[in-house]
Amino acid sequence: MATPLLLLALGCLTGTTEPAVVCDGEVVTETFSLKSDADGVLEIPVTVDDNDDAFMITTARSAGTLSSDVILDPEGSVRLDWEDWLSARDSLTNAFFATTEVSVLNWPVRDEDGPLTAGDWTVLASTLDDEGYPKGRVDADVTVVTRSCVQGRASLIVTIAYADSLDEDREVSGAVEAAAERWIEIYGAYGIDLDLRFVSANIDGSVAEPLIGDEEYAAIYEEIGEGVVVVIGEDVAGFADLYGEAGGIPGPYVASSHSGVAVSWLIHAGTDAAFSDDEVQVLAETMAHEVGHYLGLFHPVESDWNYWDALGDTKRCTATGACEAALADNLMFPYPVCGANSCTAQTALSDDQVGVLQLNVGVR
Repeated sequence: MATPLLLLALGCLTGTTEPAVVCDGEVVTETFSLKSDADGVLEIPVTVDDNDDAFMITTARSAGTLSSDVILDPEGSVRLDWEDWLSARDSLTNAFFATTEVSVLNWPVRDEDGPLTAGDWTVLASTLDDEGYPKGRVDADVTVVTRSCVQGRASLIVTIAYADSLDEDREVSGAVEAAAERWIEIYGAYGIDLDLRFVSANIDGSVAEPLIGDEEYAAIYEEIGEGVVVVIGEDVAGFADLYGEAGGIPGPYVASSHSGVAVSWLIHAGTDAAFSDDEVQVLAETMAHEVGHYLGLFHPVESDWNYWDALGDTKRCTATGACEAALADNLMFPYPVCGANSCTAQTALSDDQVGVLQLNVGVR
């Protein structure tokens, strides 16, 4: 694969409140290699300081899969156990599910899971074979990020990367830039300012699925090196009905095959491949929605109406009509709700949803 070419950096919006020194959102990152024991258990140490309010564990291995299973606080008490969520219909984090070679766990997930206490925490993970069974004595690369508390408004770095020279197509790039301005408004209403950069990536316009994983995302992230990467392509893996996809819930802040969000411009532009104002709005909401996944948010209800997020203030519903009536305006609703002439604006977030976003270590 050719090395991605990075072009111009454009608009930027950052926080306006000067935080106190002890609550500056700064992060400490440590990367090291570990080996699981004979039973496939990986013990990951996390040192939490007095002012830290969140940490993220990203664990990767070259073959097989991983899961993050248990969190122990400095007193040795279990703060999270994957078995409590094994048969639940509520979704808290994808870190439990060993579907990829990268496991990402941000803690606390919700306000109610905190606060952190200073001291030595331990995360227990499992190294698994390709069939999902424990495999012992396996090497894994681990990155631990701890974040100091954030006071006032926070900022999220987002790089929008155009695939296949799409930045030169003014119909597409103009719509993306307009959508990004609306995205700024959506997140800004909840205390998160976007620091946006725009670049060009030398990759094919039919971009790979980041949830499945592709080394294109690793290469782009390796060059950019921070924040969240949103790749704009003609479509996502050839699917004509896929608006976008995130590399994880939550996603990683290290270079990996899952380190990105993919968004299709063509499905948003419609059959005429030209953007109306409503289509720009839906594009903005898709970018905000998929990055919401990357920051740890699930759909408030899945489209089979049988699974929900693990948040207490998103309404429960069990049928199409009831769910659209209750949640159609929520940013994380599983699909756009459109009538003959327009779509319902999907910009609302509950207090608990905002809490998940603000506890993600990438929001600083």
